[in-house]
Amino acid sequence: MPPSKRDDQSPVLAVAYTRVSTKREEMVSPELQAHEQDTYAARHGFPIVERVEDLDLSGRDFARRSVDYIVEGIKAGRWNTVLLWKWSRWGRNLLQSRLYLSEVEQAGGQVIAVTEDFDTTTSVGKFTRDQMLAIAELQSNQMAESWREAHARRRRLGLPHTTAPRFGYTYVKGEGYVIDPKTAPALKSCYERFVNGESMRSLAFELNANGYRTTRGNAFTPTALGRTMDTGFAAGLIRERSEPPDAGNNRRKIAAFDVWREGAHEAIISTDLWESYRDKRLANALKTPRLRTVAHTFSGLVVCAECETTMISARNGTRQYHVWRCRKRQESKSCPGAVASNSKLEKKVREWVLKNAQGGETIEADARRETAARAATTNLEASRAEIKRLKAKRKRLVDLHTDGAIDRDDYDEKKAEIDEALTEAEAAERTAKAEAKELDADYRSVFTTLADLWDEATPQERHEMLTRVVKRIKIQPGTWANPKKADIVPRWAAE
Repeated sequence: MPPSKRDDQSPVLAVAYTRVSTKREEMVSPELQAHEQDTYAARHGFPIVERVEDLDLSGRDFARRSVDYIVEGIKAGRWNTVLLWKWSRWGRNLLQSRLYLSEVEQAGGQVIAVTEDFDTTTSVGKFTRDQMLAIAELQSNQMAESWREAHARRRRLGLPHTTAPRFGYTYVKGEGYVIDPKTAPALKSCYERFVNGESMRSLAFELNANGYRTTRGNAFTPTALGRTMDTGFAAGLIRERSEPPDAGNNRRKIAAFDVWREGAHEAIISTDLWESYRDKRLANALKTPRLRTVAHTFSGLVVCAECETTMISARNGTRQYHVWRCRKRQESKSCPGAVASNSKLEKKVREWVLKNAQGGETIEADARRETAARAATTNLEASRAEIKRLKAKRKRLVDLHTDGAIDRDDYDEKKAEIDEALTEAEAAERTAKAEAKELDADYRSVFTTLADLWDEATPQERHEMLTRVVKRIKIQPGTWANPKKADIVPRWAAE
């Protein structure tokens, strides 16, 4: 089918779009696709003004691909025709494929599959095109099912889904993964030291300084080291998800996995060490980046009772006493402000820790924890219901746009609103889930450990233990003559 005439009688200008899921797919190699596109363009007498390639990208999701760039090129007048090898190169998700085809047409362009060439301006042609896209989606689903079955079988056997290299192990054909005596001790040490308060950044730096590299031969970054440790492979485990992760979430984060199976390989670290590591990683994910490594025991915990903003560490007077100051008072004078001596605050908190280590607040705390547990459960259920509602609403919106019931601008505006609300609901779910888990914690053991190690612990270590039992410390303006100058709010308190 020759390209249809443009409404404004402008010449055909083509962009050749090529996509392969893997560079080793010989049957659909970029060279083969380019040859067919060139042949078609030469036969019909129009130029290919640019080539756009998406290599190693799946057709199931348009998010990471160059289709938006192609649409913008049509709007800008750089081209008006998109040449594909086959319709499957456009996408293997029928809903998204139709959505983006609609965008191209609304921008004044057309899409042609050069080896599956029929007139898509007719109802029969559109039906045939959609059938080809549906077949592409079916093939993709069948391949995905085959891979899922293969991966599920390997997991049932205690095997990872690939035989890719694993730091801490060597792969021996016929035997599987065997502990590497050179790298395993370093990996075990990373788990132990992270649990004891060292940052992922310092651990990565030390690994690099000692000559260790990732399985790809690169220097370790905090992210790369975290991903290596988050797999749980060193604990003898194989991880998986009971449900697919939501779009937009980081699929590789430790929180995305909720099923951990015993693997066929030997463990480098103990189960207890792994659980401690996993708990700390999940807790750190809820903190802002600046609080993951702290300089002071009370960093992020001290707030002004007047304005509820986090207080900042400062030095006061000629002798440079360490104090905590209200941020708003310091920056804009918009709050009466509060100031607290760090040494007096430390004394107050230490007395509170000792009292709790001896059981001083147990009865009252248990009642408050029970109330807080009910509230956390209610919040968790509510946030999950809201997430489900918003996802259904987003799906209805996509259907409306695909069917032409709403235009692109309205679709983008409404989708942005839903996505923002969904992000907030997912954050609320994570918070409620973390709170529910904290309420099951053994607080007495935390207080006992904190009391025993207070003098020897570093500020980072004290902070780590304090955050398990303290929500915040509210500082009132005025002097320490006020018995409520520092109000310690425990984790189990319902505010």
